[in-house]
Amino acid sequence: MIFFSFDGGIILKANDDSPVRTNYEIIDSLLDNYSNEMIKSQSLSKGEKIKFDLTQHPAKWLLYDKLLNLFINDSCIIYNDSNENINRFYEININNISIKYLNSSIFPDSVEREIYIQITGSRIIKNIIVPLRKFNAVFKDKISRDKVDSINSSQYDFASSAMPVQDKTFFDNIIQPVILISSTIVAVVLLFTVRSN
Repeated sequence: MIFFSFDGGIILKANDDSPVRTNYEIIDSLLDNYSNEMIKSQSLSKGEKIKFDLTQHPAKWLLYDKLLNLFINDSCIIYNDSNENINRFYEININNISIKYLNSSIFPDSVEREIYIQITGSRIIKNIIVPLRKFNAVFKDKISRDKVDSINSSQYDFASSAMPVQDKTFFDNIIQPVILISSTIVAVVLLFTVRSN
């Protein structure tokens, strides 16, 4: 089930029967959504001279490649060095890409995965700055704790996160200590009983 809006944000929820995708695949898909919607919202002309810059972020290269391909597909000319004869300058800010795993309150052997992306930007035409629409995306699903290692994309810092420590159950908090203490008492009693005989 996918819900999409640009200013209000995106909320993606995985279907229960869909295969578990890696964090990188989800981030890649959300950045595709941003790139496509951003380009569609601009009235670009064939041969228009464009320069765009992204603020420093570990995922900068991924978004840069997507935007570059889309601008080129729209027959725009991309400039990187000078500001001379530029029709439009875009500054894109990746404010946040984060992944959280939360302990599930219902299923102790599962975690809830949440992936957040927030992007802002501006467009400058003839020294007039126009803010671009904000992009807020949230992806949520539940996954088994034993799958976390396989969905973490450890080669990319922005696509992996630490798994939370599993909450202790009633058995761990009450029953297990009672069994341990009881077995210790029984062992001590048996030890003294055997030694006294």
